Amino acid sequence: MARFILNPESSKPLYKQIVDYYEDSIINGSLQPGNPLPAERDLADQLGVNRSTVTTAYAELRASGLITSRQGSGTRVSSDATDFIPSHSTTWNKLRNHHLSENTLLFTHSSNYMNDPSFINLNSGEVAPDLCLARDAYDLTAYTTSKEQVSPTKFQTKHMINRFIKKSVSTENIVLTSSLEQAILLSVKCFLNPGDVIAVEEPINPSQLNLFLASGIHVIHYSADRPLTNHHFQREGIKLIIANSMMEHHFSLTTSSIIQQRKKLLTQCEKNGIPILEIMKTSLLTGCHDYDSCSYYELGTDQKLVVQVGHITGISPGLSMGWILGPEHVIKRLSALQIQLSMTPPPVFLEIVHNILHSVEIHEHIEEVKEELRARKKQVLNKLDALKDQITILEIADSTSIWFDFKPALSLQELRDILLEAHVLLSPSLYEDAVRFKLPLTTVSRDNLFEATSRLVSILNTLHIRQFAEIY
Repeated sequence: MARFILNPESSKPLYKQIVDYYEDSIINGSLQPGNPLPAERDLADQLGVNRSTVTTAYAELRASGLITSRQGSGTRVSSDATDFIPSHSTTWNKLRNHHLSENTLLFTHSSNYMNDPSFINLNSGEVAPDLCLARDAYDLTAYTTSKEQVSPTKFQTKHMINRFIKKSVSTENIVLTSSLEQAILLSVKCFLNPGDVIAVEEPINPSQLNLFLASGIHVIHYSADRPLTNHHFQREGIKLIIANSMMEHHFSLTTSSIIQQRKKLLTQCEKNGIPILEIMKTSLLTGCHDYDSCSYYELGTDQKLVVQVGHITGISPGLSMGWILGPEHVIKRLSALQIQLSMTPPPVFLEIVHNILHSVEIHEHIEEVKEELRARKKQVLNKLDALKDQITILEIADSTSIWFDFKPALSLQELRDILLEAHVLLSPSLYEDAVRFKLPLTTVSRDNLFEATSRLVSILNTLHIRQFAEIY
């Protein structure tokens, strides 16, 4: 907010200038519902006026419903402030999507520091430039089609995607999109209406979750340890299941147990006529995952209940190729909607992706990156060895991350705040009585990864010593 200065030469009374300032701040959105206002005495001292001037201004703002005052919590912008803004006022603040998750504190914290070079951002989910096949736009030009050649068709690009993700399906069963998020959004618009209830498997990326919430979809959560029951199917009115294909989230289960659990869910869904939308990620860093045979899409082919959305990352920083796989009649609906919403991928983008997947360089790149990730993993584990008595390394088939548990005597939010103080953006999560860390090997450069690991080791070691000292 801009610095507030009164104009004593104005014909407008001083208290009215204060009223106008705060009303304008609420209208333009610089003051949000719940934001605090200065105490009357503090504001009077700041502006160099009598306290009675501020008292009069606050009384008018309260009378208009824009602010509320309570003993002990001070004066704040009313939670219903936007409803009381004069009807003649033009305000973007009135136009808000109230379906979005209110739990945005972590995102707000992280987003404030994402562009600060002193912070190491392990939360981005993006592939670091030095691990991408093309590090910038210039590198991508090598994969454009020359004038002497014929540009690949969408059919040919679909065929190359099928080969890369190892799917033996017809090109009539696939829709290509410009990203995973676009694939999810297209599915939401095709299958769901505002007010519908879906069941989402945890963990889920917050940005993906907000795609559902922003569309007015009601969400209930489940996980491998908290599976859906018959009660959920009978009482909640679930319209769609959102499942995660990644097996590394199912730490406590064997592969056969995971398959058994997924087949049980498929049977429940078939019985209740509820389809499954499965989210999958495939990376140019490692090629296709070997455990895809355990995916709902492969297990549920006969039931025709599963639509799989996914994307290929690692092409270039911030660039990915999305897809949707499903029964032919569903894909026809999605394709028609994609055209109606003008969401078809640009032909040049499809051409580049086709040529990359058709190139010799892609196979060489995958092998080079696999070797680099093995080296990174070894060195990071060596650094984490300093915490061998404080953490438990999890043996998970994930070549792109290291997972471990830590048991701190403090809240998850306190731990995140300590990480911020160390200029590390990382989001651990709770798992039973421990804090679970997923330390990605691919989101930053090698040097930044090792520096972030050193900071993390220092933090956790300090916390352990503090806990030990408190016990004794």
